[in-house]
Amino acid sequence: MAALIFSKANAAWQPEIRIGILRGVNSVNLQMSAPCNIVDADTQKIIRAVDAGENFTIYFDEMTANALEIRGGYDLQTAINGKKYFGGVRINKNNNSLNVISLAPVEEYLRGVVPEEMGVYFSTEALKAQAVAARSFTLKNRNRHESEGFDLCATNHCQFYGGVESAKNLTDKIILETRGEIVTDGKRVVDTNFHTDSGGMTENVADVWGSAAPHLLPAVELETKTQPWTVEISAKDFSAKLDINELKSIKLSKLEIGKAAVDRSKSGRVKFALIIGTKKNLQISGNDLRTKFSLPSTLFDMKFDGDKIIFSGYGRGHGVGMSQRGAEAYAKIGWSYDKILAHYYRGTTLKKLY
Repeated sequence: MAALIFSKANAAWQPEIRIGILRGVNSVNLQMSAPCNIVDADTQKIIRAVDAGENFTIYFDEMTANALEIRGGYDLQTAINGKKYFGGVRINKNNNSLNVISLAPVEEYLRGVVPEEMGVYFSTEALKAQAVAARSFTLKNRNRHESEGFDLCATNHCQFYGGVESAKNLTDKIILETRGEIVTDGKRVVDTNFHTDSGGMTENVADVWGSAAPHLLPAVELETKTQPWTVEISAKDFSAKLDINELKSIKLSKLEIGKAAVDRSKSGRVKFALIIGTKKNLQISGNDLRTKFSLPSTLFDMKFDGDKIIFSGYGRGHGVGMSQRGAEAYAKIGWSYDKILAHYYRGTTLKKLY
């Protein structure tokens, strides 16, 4: 662990991120790495002191405050049900259960994100691009889970966050080297979505989630038809999931990466397919097909072959923003992380926020 790298000398101001760790639990076991106080979050009244290393449990039935907070110094770590996270913790009452929220400075939070999202086997410049993209995504999407009392969750709905055990020396160093850097349109931090592999060209965000963004447009890759995959579904299961009784045929134009069609976006991803059934005809989006049949991406062909449906495609993920494997390919030919980011996030520049 790179504890000496993240010293108090680097503890200047930075935003705090609230990460949802547990939801809907009746109790939570905690252990703090340093002496702390349990505080009523609403009144700031100290409920009791906690010794370093003390193991204790908060129960919903015994909690009189609406919310509790336990904070400490810069180096504080909290073990939540035995798993260590950076920073302090907040426990919110939510109906008849508890939500447990990690309270981490953003740079500490990234120590548990970057190695989870990209891994230390990537090139340095690709990792730097990932660190800046993850930081920008974090700050742009604060309050994404505000209705639940926190900023981001710890899953791929937001960003994978593995806590203290995920941190690695290499990614710690890279996070420090890019400290405070964000992707901006010149006025504000922008949404920096990223995914595993585009398959050959990234996607226009408007074709995935409906809302346009000038910096999230299709970007070409060095390689095409990457990460090939095949998924087979029985015609019976396919028809049942779509409630069409019996499948008669499928209408979808042939995949050509980088070529649009009526039913395909500019990158070649499926916008919609027409499913002809004995009960009804159904026009279904590529995103819905991906969700219903657990497909790696929407960059695919479909074939009705007797008693089964064969999906064959490329890439992994939604295709919007930076392709992690694409960033690695550009890093290997000598691109710097700022050039990689400018390629995937059109018309943006880097800014040091703090």
